[in-house]
Amino acid sequence: MLKLVKAQGQGIVSDGGRWGYQHEGVPVGGVLDAFSYTVGNRALGNADNAACLELMGQFDFVCAKPCTVLLANRGANALLNNKPVLCGQVLVLQVGDVLRTLPPSPGFWNMLCLKGGVDVPVVMGSRSTCIPAGFGGFQGRALQVGDEVHAGDLHSSCSLNPALRLAMPKAVHDPSQPLLVHCLPGPEFEWLGEESRDLFQAQLHVLGSQSSRMGYRLDGAQANLVLKERLSLRSHAVHPGIVQLPPSGQPLVLLSESQVTGGYPRIASVVSCDIWKFAHLCIGQGVQWMMVDTTQATRVQLFHDKELERYQYAIESGFSKNHGN
Repeated sequence: MLKLVKAQGQGIVSDGGRWGYQHEGVPVGGVLDAFSYTVGNRALGNADNAACLELMGQFDFVCAKPCTVLLANRGANALLNNKPVLCGQVLVLQVGDVLRTLPPSPGFWNMLCLKGGVDVPVVMGSRSTCIPAGFGGFQGRALQVGDEVHAGDLHSSCSLNPALRLAMPKAVHDPSQPLLVHCLPGPEFEWLGEESRDLFQAQLHVLGSQSSRMGYRLDGAQANLVLKERLSLRSHAVHPGIVQLPPSGQPLVLLSESQVTGGYPRIASVVSCDIWKFAHLCIGQGVQWMMVDTTQATRVQLFHDKELERYQYAIESGFSKNHGN
């Protein structure tokens, strides 16, 4: 068990999301980085849907009962008893140990997985926190000083040997290069002018400061995207990964906590296995769009599946029994 003794920022409980309730106005929610979330859970021997903590800012936890944890996000920044620890390594905590998470690089959110998952009630099929509606996670709110984070039982008897370390997924291998994101044409893509359709892929868009877990606003492009003619759209269904075009002419990509309806033109849809990459973006970092067709999107998905298989093989090769609790 971990007791939160200092909280500077926002911390929430997340899992794979709350699917199947969008028709009732409930957002999907869940982790921003689904790839690292899956790898982190498997490294601990957890079920794939075991809940974790997503932490933006500085959080200090004191171990009140032995537990096993792993920082799953690439670039995690944390100290264990004032000594730096790395992502992808199983940490077996003992009573009195102090774990401090600090802002990561890249991205904004640290992901802390616990062996057995975070033990909170399942609400509408998920343990994720839905702050706007006030349910899920810790009573529908962000973590507060004094909260006790208990581990559940969604795990096997195996976990990655603490002597080993996984190189967790990385969206951009060279920080000087833009983030490459594959996407399919959206329902209103053809409503863009011909020049704007070319510009969507040709020019870089960078992450703006007006961004949140609902969606990342991309700006900084040399030319705004424009429609062939002014449109008046009725509100329509949207989901994480949809790329909208607001009146500003700069794309907005919806993420895990996005609304379920919207009225902006949907110019693209991010291939689902690429959505996790946005969790690794920093303010001012560029995004390069690559439009694909369904056949190419299937290849992108197959490549992603192979990457996950490679992680699974590495994890199983390094499994040790009865490590942690």
